[in-house]
Amino acid sequence: MRKVVVSASSMPAGRNMSSQLEYLQRVTNYGTDMYHFDVMDGTYTKAKTLDYTYFEQLREKSAVLFDTHLMINRPEKVIMKYIKHGADIITVQYETFSEPADLIKLLKKIKKHKKMVGLAIDLDTKIDVIDTFIKYLDIVLIMSVKTGKGGQTFNKSALKKIKYVRSLNPEILIEVDGGINEDTASQCVRAGADILVSGTFIYNNDAFEAIQQLKGKNG
Repeated sequence: MRKVVVSASSMPAGRNMSSQLEYLQRVTNYGTDMYHFDVMDGTYTKAKTLDYTYFEQLREKSAVLFDTHLMINRPEKVIMKYIKHGADIITVQYETFSEPADLIKLLKKIKKHKKMVGLAIDLDTKIDVIDTFIKYLDIVLIMSVKTGKGGQTFNKSALKKIKYVRSLNPEILIEVDGGINEDTASQCVRAGADILVSGTFIYNNDAFEAIQQLKGKNG
């Protein structure tokens, strides 16, 4: 049976450092395995969120893996900032690249610096685009909502995408993000997901109970 990993999303805590510090410490104490940094630049997405400048203070509060999802245009311009400031996992967004060669070059650069490499696929993107890149990846992040906004409803089309990626590679880590709660978590894990990113469900409920419910939904 695959182990279920929970990655608590930073998004509900907003851009206020004190809120982020409090929330990170709380979810760490209550058993999250990772902290999922939703990094948005206000260009690829309408919203703008935290960035690498938060990492140093937040790292002092927790030793959990920093699971960094860059929903930004031109990630190659700032990738070294995230590498140097403590990101453990760096996931870039497929849709921000027009040339496959440029994306492959960046994936290799992240791996060269000994970080886990992820590629996120947005809700409306066909999952078979992953075929070209999967050999360069540690993690495939499947969005089960449209990128850029928290609190959305889980889209079940993500389940077929999870199954597709699992059929390509039985060992690769599959992460799913968007509308994850105790019910949708169970569906995702049965489909083959390993990592569950949850924001609103954890933030708006008792964090300990929410995290344990997600971990308990292991098929």
